[in-house]
Amino acid sequence: MSTASTGIDPTTLLWRGGDAETAATSRVPLVVGLHGYGADGTDILSLTGQLPQGYRYVSVPAPHIQPEGGREWFPLRFADPMTGEVAVDTDAQLSLERGANDAASALLELLDGLGVFTSGVPIALLGYSQGSIVAMQALRQRPGSFAGALLISGLVAVGTLPGDAELAQTRPPVFWGRGDADTVIPALAVEHTAAWLEAHADVQKYVEAGLGHAVSETELPLMAAFLERVLE
Repeated sequence: MSTASTGIDPTTLLWRGGDAETAATSRVPLVVGLHGYGADGTDILSLTGQLPQGYRYVSVPAPHIQPEGGREWFPLRFADPMTGEVAVDTDAQLSLERGANDAASALLELLDGLGVFTSGVPIALLGYSQGSIVAMQALRQRPGSFAGALLISGLVAVGTLPGDAELAQTRPPVFWGRGDADTVIPALAVEHTAAWLEAHADVQKYVEAGLGHAVSETELPLMAAFLERVLE
């Protein structure tokens, strides 16, 4: 395992059913979990306890520590700090795109260092909120490296990447779950994400009435079934 500096410390990774030492040699499918803004990865690791247990899970803590003690993949601007609604004016979207690209590059460098791509086993991405933005950007930067992705209560960044053309042809499976009462992800971002996924992925949509910015108990079995479909 490489310990080269990538912006993500390999010693902070949280594993279930696997470890860094066997990351490059295990024949068990891997799910890479990416947490939301202000969390630290323990929430994603806890969530994996309700997902199929025949896989390896690694929750990746974001590299940047906030003053309050949480972590972030990149800085976010908020249109409404009270509700946490993400800003989507032009400057905010460009800043988000740059931050997501940098974070995804760091994630891919981390995974390269662990050697997970050399084993040939299927790998899925599981991103929640800000982590889902990074997950989708990693999928766009490295088409063909992932069996699928779960985009939970998040969005797809604006802009065009070289890998988008390949994704439009291969259409990898993506589970997009959200609540229709989510006050964090604005309508403009939902519309963009819907259009992008329709053009670039084999998308499975789940929208739960009354659900806010969260994962629901009803959604979890659908997420589990999706993983079983793409990792088997």
